[in-house]
Amino acid sequence: MSSKDELATKIEKRIDTPMIVLALLIIPIVVIELEIVPTNTYWVSCATKIDDGIWFAFLLEYLVLVSLYDDKVGYTKRSWLNLIILLLSPPLICPEGFALIRSLRSLRVLRLFRALRLLRIVIALKRGVKPISDVFVKNSLHYVTLITILLIIFSGIAFSWLELRVISIQGIFQGVWWAITTVTTVGYGDLYPKSHAGRILAAAVMIIGIGFVSVLTANISSYFVENDMNKESEDQDRKDENQLILKRLDELSKKIDEINRRLP
Repeated sequence: MSSKDELATKIEKRIDTPMIVLALLIIPIVVIELEIVPTNTYWVSCATKIDDGIWFAFLLEYLVLVSLYDDKVGYTKRSWLNLIILLLSPPLICPEGFALIRSLRSLRVLRLFRALRLLRIVIALKRGVKPISDVFVKNSLHYVTLITILLIIFSGIAFSWLELRVISIQGIFQGVWWAITTVTTVGYGDLYPKSHAGRILAAAVMIIGIGFVSVLTANISSYFVENDMNKESEDQDRKDENQLILKRLDELSKKIDEINRRLP
């Protein structure tokens, strides 16, 4: 690794934490921007500006790192998720005279893609928060767990926004509750979509959610079963080792007895 690559790697690790914090800020920002909670135009405008600032921070990080690395192609391949986040969640910039366009439902739905920036956490775990993620990394559980959580948050926000004017829904937390019951296939029936868009979302969440939750459950079960098997294997190895030691001690004892018999 060249000195420039070493410097770039150090910088990349140092800015991980602040970039994760910025990614987590997307949750309240999207909630305010989509007016899922009661708010006013001032707070929506502030949230939009902060949102755009976060996107530019991600863009600046990507440009700085890609310029520092000697192996630019290699870095781009490793950071393909960063690139997707940038491309799918750009600021929605409109001229002052077209401010009304920003309120159109067809364009506001694009803001839901801002939640994709939460995938930054996946990137950070991939680089290795080792003490916490080792167990998850072994079976790729860190990906499955985080994607499942992001699916719940993202679909909860989307459901709250899509059904806000159709059913009596009280904020983002009810949307997340619906997402949890849908993903886990519990489906209490206390909350369900009535709009066409909401039903399409529900169908997608059911199909994707069942897959992720099944993989998560299977991997957790596999982890415990594997641990038990490893423990049994270790116990058997100890038994075999003890038996070998006893056998050698027995052979040694016989040799000593034989020597004693030959002595005058």
